[in-house]
Amino acid sequence: MKLAYSTYALQPFDIFEVVHRVKEIGYEALELNVGDDWPTAPSKLDGDARSRIAEAYEKVGFPSPVLMNLIHLCAEGEDVEAKSVAFGETCQLARDLCFDDRTPVVTSTLGGQKAGWDEVKSDVADRLVRYASIADDHGVTIAVEAHVGQELDSPEKAVWLVEAVDRPSVRLNFDHSHFHVLEMELQHCLDLCAPYSVHTHIKDGAMVDGKVQFALPGEGSLDLVEYLTAIEASVLDVPITVEVSAQFWKAEGFQAWEVAERCFRHLSAARNALPESP
Repeated sequence: MKLAYSTYALQPFDIFEVVHRVKEIGYEALELNVGDDWPTAPSKLDGDARSRIAEAYEKVGFPSPVLMNLIHLCAEGEDVEAKSVAFGETCQLARDLCFDDRTPVVTSTLGGQKAGWDEVKSDVADRLVRYASIADDHGVTIAVEAHVGQELDSPEKAVWLVEAVDRPSVRLNFDHSHFHVLEMELQHCLDLCAPYSVHTHIKDGAMVDGKVQFALPGEGSLDLVEYLTAIEASVLDVPITVEVSAQFWKAEGFQAWEVAERCFRHLSAARNALPESP
């Protein structure tokens, strides 16, 4: 079981510094955030930069990066043409950074809707087909993430969406934190989502006075040994990727590397505590 980190919380840093420091901490994979405000946005990387990033990953022994771009693919009332261009550019970057035999993965959320899930789900599925076709053209898989506070907020809804779209290029990003804060049982969520998941995020959190308060993995109520044990027993076989919430990294005084090291210590200790396979 590999442990990974995300550059979501490392926005100000040079990607080549990030690759080496994340490796030195002990992580075995690195998700690459490619939003417009990150130095690794598609528009900021020419062909040479893309080649050098892929080489840097390969040199330290990381797999090709999963890309994260929170462009809220199916949000209500947005410019679909512009979003299609942005998603296509992200898919092309994922393809350009792929140096192994893995299918490139791009993870994103769907965004908010103007009505409840039962009212909008068919329209959302229809809109997602457009992006599935773009992903197909690039040989890329979309990993859709269910998200607390959005209409797609349960494992049942996530599985319904994948099955309704019925395209191999549409799968899930299993981020249990969004279910955990709603007090959904881990094994239930994993049983439903694991067969369709091609990526993970891990963080912790709880509802505090009716609002979501995320926490670092190992510093909340999610039992990491129980979590990793369940993952290991499931069909899910991808790195466990730490996603530090923007509630942390946008806060004044955020210590990016100290947090990355803390998260690794918590997860590494939990991994080491797993029972040995017979």
